[in-house]
Amino acid sequence: MIFLDARRWLAVAVLGCTGISCAWADGLPDCPTEPFSDVSAAQRAALLSGQCSSENSNWKLDTPRAKPADAGPSLVKAQFNTGVSRQFSSLQGMLKFNWAGLRNEWVGGGLRTEQAALAAGGLVRLGDMWAVQMNLGRELAGAARSRATMASIWQPTSRGLLFAEWAGSDTGTEARRVGGRWWLVPGKLVMDVGARYMPEGVGWIDQRVGLTLDLSRWGLR
Repeated sequence: MIFLDARRWLAVAVLGCTGISCAWADGLPDCPTEPFSDVSAAQRAALLSGQCSSENSNWKLDTPRAKPADAGPSLVKAQFNTGVSRQFSSLQGMLKFNWAGLRNEWVGGGLRTEQAALAAGGLVRLGDMWAVQMNLGRELAGAARSRATMASIWQPTSRGLLFAEWAGSDTGTEARRVGGRWWLVPGKLVMDVGARYMPEGVGWIDQRVGLTLDLSRWGLR
C-alpha cells in the first residue's frame, strides 16, 4: 500500500493479485449529490457546515482470476466515480459522475457498461436557519431512469437540524422522508431519527432512532 500526500490531496494505490484501486480526495466525505440513494442527516449536516469534499475521484479495477491457471472465467470489473462542488455566495453547486463496467471472456470479451449515472445538485441557503437542497440525476443500469429529490432543511441551532424530503422519478412520487440529527453532547454523542412515507397505502416505514458515540473525543481509543 502506498500513500502519497501533496497539497492536501491523498492518493492511495493498492496493488495485489486481484485488483488495483486509487482514490484522490481532500479527506472529507462526499457532498451528497446523487438522488438515487438516501441522504442521511449526517451528510446534510456536513453539507451545511461546508465539511464535505469539494473534489474527489475514485477508480477501481478488480480481476477475480489473476492468473491463467486459476479456475473460473476471466472477469474484469472496473468502477470510476468523480465529483466536484463549488460555492457561489448562498448557492452551492455539485456535479457527480459514476461508471461501472464488466469484461467477461465468455460473453464477447469486451468491456461493457453495466451502470452509468450523471447527477447534479444544489443547496440554497435561505437565511441563517433554512436551506433547500435539490438533486437531479439520470442513470443507465439496464434501463434508463431519471430521479429527483427536493428537501427543506431547518437548522435552529448549531447542535441539530431537521429535514423533510420528496423523491420522485418518471413514474411519479416514490417516497417522502423526514429526519433529524441532534448533538446530545456536542462533538461526542449524537442522536439521529428518521422515517419514510410510501404512497399507495403502504404508509410510514423505516422508522428508526440511532445513537452514535465518538469514543476518540472522550479520550478513549
